[in-house]
Amino acid sequence: MEFPKEFFLDEVREGFYVPAMMKHAWAAEIEILFEIDKICEKYGLHYCIDYGTLLGAIRHRGFIPWDDDIDIMMMREDYEIFSKVANSELPEELSFCSIMDDKPNYELVSHVKHNKMLVSSEALGKYHNYLYGAGVDIFPYDYLSTDPAKEKKRMELFDALCILASFPSIHGKNKVVLEMEAKKVEKLCGVDLLSASSYRKKLLQLLHNCQINFESDNQAKVACLLEMKLSKDWKKGIFNKEDFSTNNFLDFEFLSLPAPREYLSVIRGEFPDYDVKQVAGGDHNYPIYKKMEAEYMKGIGGKLFYQYSIDRNELKARNNTAFFSHKKGIATEQKKSALFLPSLYSHWDTMRGLFEAASQDKTMKCFVMPIPYYFKDGLGNCSPAQWDFELYENEFGKNSPYLLDFKNFDLEALHPDAVFINEPYDEYNLSFMVEPSFFSKKLKHYTKQLFYIPWFVTSEIDIENPENGKAIVNAENYIVMPALVHADYAILQSEMIVKLYRGILEKESGKEYTKYWEEKLLPLGNPLSDERPIEENSVAKKIWSHLRKMIIE
Repeated sequence: MEFPKEFFLDEVREGFYVPAMMKHAWAAEIEILFEIDKICEKYGLHYCIDYGTLLGAIRHRGFIPWDDDIDIMMMREDYEIFSKVANSELPEELSFCSIMDDKPNYELVSHVKHNKMLVSSEALGKYHNYLYGAGVDIFPYDYLSTDPAKEKKRMELFDALCILASFPSIHGKNKVVLEMEAKKVEKLCGVDLLSASSYRKKLLQLLHNCQINFESDNQAKVACLLEMKLSKDWKKGIFNKEDFSTNNFLDFEFLSLPAPREYLSVIRGEFPDYDVKQVAGGDHNYPIYKKMEAEYMKGIGGKLFYQYSIDRNELKARNNTAFFSHKKGIATEQKKSALFLPSLYSHWDTMRGLFEAASQDKTMKCFVMPIPYYFKDGLGNCSPAQWDFELYENEFGKNSPYLLDFKNFDLEALHPDAVFINEPYDEYNLSFMVEPSFFSKKLKHYTKQLFYIPWFVTSEIDIENPENGKAIVNAENYIVMPALVHADYAILQSEMIVKLYRGILEKESGKEYTKYWEEKLLPLGNPLSDERPIEENSVAKKIWSHLRKMIIE
């Protein structure tokens, strides 16, 4: 499936930073969903998106920014057919897995997933060079009894059977608890599991029968029993069968995906406050690739090719050579020069207000030099160079004295007093890279002061608040990066964000560099946080008022 190249770029959605690796994971999951869709089409099976994926389609027209998987549902009759034919129809790199499998599998949620990490798989390209295994969760819906007493008994039995099925046997460190659950089963349905000759087989048969217990009654109410158990709410998520009888189609990223006929009724039943955006904490083993990434790193004995390592010797050298150069000197009448080096025009917004403020300063000569960039394929390979010069030319006007063509200037000879960049990565990003001659590690040689201001602004992230767990995990993708080492200063949006940066950078470099980061990280704000027109952007003016003293003096 063809994806727009821009889809794979790091992005801030709803104030939440989504890294390139997550974009590749999303793309791999969409490819798996496409394989599921082909099987359903062939066998006339009905499915639709559900849970977080349905919520994402309704609220975000795509993935929830802080979600990392795809959820779909099937009615039991469709699910049973799918489970029988899936593994013979899926491509060899994928498998359908459920708790009912003969092979050892103790996960309650059914899914189609990759058989292994894709690092060395021939199928890697098909899944957009996502290095790790992805999957799509499938939730079967079953009929509920109209008799509350019968349903209550079924739910108690289902709960006990799920607990037992989550372990390979009754023996081991959980033996006492599991034996209690087995006795519950005996009391509820008269089957002595502890004495069964084939314990696991009998257990799974009971579990299956429990789920389909009221299928023959063909009742109007349906629910996903597993989700009711996982949410520990046996009254939540009960729907009319007709809610799922036919599909609506909802926009999802650049696709259109099948959704329940009454999708608003369904989402209200699953998420009563669905229109309230809440970023969940760092649970759910977020991100989905975290564990596999750690295993891969352990296997190679170090960081991966897209992960930047701060060189403490380099920090030490910079720290000992008066890296920070804003000490007062004798001001001269000669104008100082400031050079802004944007790349992607869509990232220019963070610099535009600052450039406007600087260019109105009579003590400065200010220039914008758009630089080339490359899209990357997730493995380090680059597309042909891209250059957004025409877009900048449309804004500034042709032959603007402020706009420079990088092909006509020698940066070393130009040697501006200050250079501003807004991309932190150098080569350490899966999907994007500026022209190597403009890497931050090189730019410091061509200017007296190098300033980094992020191309994005996020929601505030309090490192003391567990609810920010996912945002903190993703922050490493833009904090432990070359620009934070090579720039003289990083201009950040707030004191709270500075605290986040310091915590992550100190963890990477060691506590002995606490003062180094304190001096480098400036909580001056970000022009993107001020939505007023450029000429009224008080944040940009405030930043420039502070920086001009450092440049001129």
